[in-house]
Amino acid sequence: MNSHPISDLQHNAAGQVCYKLLNVEPVKSMLSGGPDRNFIQSSSHVLLLSKTSYGRLVINGQYYPLRQGGVYVCPPGQLIEAETGNEPGHMLLHFEGFYMPAPMEEQEVVLHTEEVWRFPFAGEAVIHPASAVIHLFDLLHAGWSQGKQSSRLRCEAGLLELLSLVLGYQEQQMELALETAKMELERNYKEDITIDQLAGIAGLSRFHFMRLFKERYGKGIMEYRTELRLMEAKRMMTSPSAPSLAVIAEAIGYKNETYFRNLFKKQTGIPPAAYQKNQKCKIAAYSWMNIGQLLPLQMIPFAAPVDHYWTDYYRNRYSYEIKLLLSHQYEFNREILRKAEPDYIIGVDHFIPAEEQQKLKDIAPTLLLPWKGEWREHLSLTAAFIGKEEEGGRWLERYEQKAAIIRKQLGPATRRDTVAVFIVSKGQLYVWGRKAGTVLYNDLQLGMPPAVADIDWLEPIDAQHLDRYDADRVLVHVEGDPLSQAYWSHLSRQRDWKRLAAACGPKLQVFSGNDLFKAPWNEYSAHYCERFLDEAPGLFRIAGAALPFHSE
Repeated sequence: MNSHPISDLQHNAAGQVCYKLLNVEPVKSMLSGGPDRNFIQSSSHVLLLSKTSYGRLVINGQYYPLRQGGVYVCPPGQLIEAETGNEPGHMLLHFEGFYMPAPMEEQEVVLHTEEVWRFPFAGEAVIHPASAVIHLFDLLHAGWSQGKQSSRLRCEAGLLELLSLVLGYQEQQMELALETAKMELERNYKEDITIDQLAGIAGLSRFHFMRLFKERYGKGIMEYRTELRLMEAKRMMTSPSAPSLAVIAEAIGYKNETYFRNLFKKQTGIPPAAYQKNQKCKIAAYSWMNIGQLLPLQMIPFAAPVDHYWTDYYRNRYSYEIKLLLSHQYEFNREILRKAEPDYIIGVDHFIPAEEQQKLKDIAPTLLLPWKGEWREHLSLTAAFIGKEEEGGRWLERYEQKAAIIRKQLGPATRRDTVAVFIVSKGQLYVWGRKAGTVLYNDLQLGMPPAVADIDWLEPIDAQHLDRYDADRVLVHVEGDPLSQAYWSHLSRQRDWKRLAAACGPKLQVFSGNDLFKAPWNEYSAHYCERFLDEAPGLFRIAGAALPFHSE
C-alpha cells in the first residue's frame, strides 16, 4: 500500500466533510510464525499511530518498518497485521466521514460507505516533527479511555488535527511531484516527451496529473511545452547571429518549418520574419491598453505594465519581449525609461498628468492618445506615429471584412434583436454601456437598448430597474467568487429578473471565466476588439462556432 491519493474528486472535498471518531484501541501483537495469523479488517477508515520505532507492520501484504511518530492511513477493507511486542506504543483510530445535508433538508445524517466517500490519502504519512504525532497519541490514549463527553470531544479534535497533518503531507508531496515533473519538462522540452511519461515521474495518473498541473501553474502541460519551445525560438531569432527558421524549428523540436511558422504566428499574432524585424524597435507602452494598440501593427513593446489584475493574457504571451516592467509610479517609470532609451513612448492623456507628459517627451518622442477617442482613431494615430500606416490600414480592412462575415453568420433574425450585457461581480449587478459593447453594437450592428446609449462603460443597477435594459437577447457574465455566484443564483429566481423577455430560454447566455468581460475600459484597443469579435459567434451559439467560454 504505497502512499497515494485515492480519488481526483475527493481531494478538494476533504475539507468539506464532517469526520467522526468511532473507536480508539491499542494495537496488540498479531504477527506470528505459525499458520494461524490474526488480522484486522476494518469496515471503516483506520489511522494507525506509532509512538515508538519498535515493531513491524504489514498492510495488504506490504511491509512497513514502524517509526517513531509514524502515521499510516488505511481505507476500509484493508488487512492490517502488526508486531508490537509488549510496548503500548501503537494505536488504531477508527473513523469515518460524511457530508452534512443542506439545512433545509429533512433527512438523517448518514455515514457514507467507501463507495460514496473515501479519505483522499492512503499509506504512510511522514509528519515532521514526530513530536506532534506523539503529543496527539498521548491525548487520544488518555482521553478515549476516560469515557467522558469532554474528553471524547477533545479526541475528536485530535483526530481532525491528525487528518490535517496527513493532508498537509500529501500537499507537500504533490507539490514536490509536480515540481519534479515540471523540471523534467524544462530539461527535455525539445524532445517528444509525453504526458504519460511526466505523469509517471510525478507518480500520478494521467488525468490527475494534467488537472493538478493546470491548477498549479495556470496552463496545460503541452501548452507549457509550447511556451518553452517558443521562448527558445525567440531567443535564437533575436540573437546577433540568428540561424534560419528551418534550423530554429528543428532545434526546438519541430521537424516541419511550415508548422513552426504557423504556430509562431498563432501564439504571438506576428509572423516570424516580421517579429525579427520589428523587435529592433524599442517602444514603451505606458498604459495597459497601449499594448493592444501596438499588436495589430505587429509590434510588441519592450517596456509596458503587465500587472493586469483581471487577466494573465499579456503576461503569458509577451513576458519574453516585455523586459522592462513599468509601474504606476511616475518617478520610477521615468528613471528606468531614461536608462533604457526607448525609440518611442505611447500613453493615454487621461492617465498621465500634464507635467508628467512633458517629462516623458524629454526622454523620447511621445504620443499621448485621447482617452475620449474611439479605438480606430487610437490605432490610426499609433500607426502614423511609428511609421506603420500601411500596416494599420491593412489591419483595419481585414477587421471590417471579418466583422461583415460574422454579421452574415448571425443572420437577419439575430441582427434585428436588441442585446443587453449584464455583469455580476462581487455581489453587485452591472450593465454594460455602449463603449464597453462597441463590438456588439457598432461592428456587429446589433440592437442597443435605449438606456444603454447613455452609459459609456459600466453602471451598477438594482434588480427593480432591470426593465429599463430589457432586450431580446441577454448575456450575463458571472464572476467566479462565491459572493457573485450566490447573488446570481438568488437574482435569477426573482420576479424582477423573470419579467425580462430573455430571462430564460435560448436567448439567455450565462457564463463565467472570460477575461474579455472583466475590464474592457482597461483594454480598449484594436487587439481587444478583434479578440472579442473572434469569440462573438459563440455568444449566440452560431452553428459551427465553438463556444469560447469555460467555467472557472
